Amino acid sequence: MHTACARPFTSGGARPAFAAQRRRQGAGGCQRRAMRAAAAAERVPDFIPADFAAEIEEPAARAMMAAMRRVPLDVPGFGQADTAYVGPEAPTPGRPAFVLLHGFDSSCLEFRRFHPLLSQLGDVYAVDLAGWGFTDCGFGNGRADQKLGPAQKRAHLRAFMQQVVQQNSSGSGSGIGRPVVLVGTSLGGTVAIDYATNHPEDLEKLVLIDAQGFIDGIGPLASLPRFLATLGVKVLRSVPLRQAANQMAYFNKQKYATDDAMRIGRLHTHLPGWTEANVAFMQSGGYAVSNRIGDVSLPTLVVWGRNDEILKPDYAQQFIDTLPQAELVWVDECGHCAHLEQPHALLQAVAKFTGLGEAAAEAAELCKTAA
Repeated sequence: MHTACARPFTSGGARPAFAAQRRRQGAGGCQRRAMRAAAAAERVPDFIPADFAAEIEEPAARAMMAAMRRVPLDVPGFGQADTAYVGPEAPTPGRPAFVLLHGFDSSCLEFRRFHPLLSQLGDVYAVDLAGWGFTDCGFGNGRADQKLGPAQKRAHLRAFMQQVVQQNSSGSGSGIGRPVVLVGTSLGGTVAIDYATNHPEDLEKLVLIDAQGFIDGIGPLASLPRFLATLGVKVLRSVPLRQAANQMAYFNKQKYATDDAMRIGRLHTHLPGWTEANVAFMQSGGYAVSNRIGDVSLPTLVVWGRNDEILKPDYAQQFIDTLPQAELVWVDECGHCAHLEQPHALLQAVAKFTGLGEAAAEAAELCKTAA
């Protein structure tokens, strides 16, 4: 077991090929990324509700929306899912792949501050899980009664791995290609654990950010009659509840728990089928992975905000005590969402864990020079 502490921004061992590549690109790479993001910031895909998107101010969120696309995936046992994600248009040969998993009833916009940083080190895919975010599984178009629990979400994630991530690396779509570092935050960490214990052959390493793992299921909500479950889900969209969750999520509430952050976190709830998809998940009973955490065979990085008010920091040590190959990094001045509140510190931790620390340091220095 290894325990470390990440303070608000430091740097972090590296693969020489990437370090050399970054030196060749120079500061111009950071400038080009910034210009592309600014130019695309007003172009929002037509599947994002335009009126609500227009209210969002944060440049990183607007750039992430503009970069989002949908791809139709054939999911075994489930059918088609028009899957929303942000990722590279084409692979860079030899680069590692990272897949980012958001939390409960959230979207890939969660990674708006972290995705651009991590993309300096590899091909990064932030995907909206089936039934959440901007992925359309047909709940608003005649498939309202379909099942959508952990098994279906896992099948959807594997289809994304094979048809997008590995398709991009091998060109065959066969699922045979580069291993993936799977990164999950909050309930996305639960999804990552579930995937890692079912398909470890697809992965190289695991990163869990303030992950839910030792709380199983969703309790009595799973047995509510459908009309009561529907009412309960609709409360999830309400501004007061979203604001309360916003306040709990951060250490620096004044800076980060803003109305704009609430609007970003709520944007996907205006899509057709959102209510039905969440009811289907509730009625599935949710995830139960606590008795499988010890079966995770992959090297795992556990990252935890010292000031998390949603999942108590004691869980971090419980992960370390249970996982066979794990190390822990604490993030200072950070609540539940290191990817939003301390993305540079998170980048340092992930880069070091994956052997890309030197490349991360060089990229940070080049971007600083470009600025």
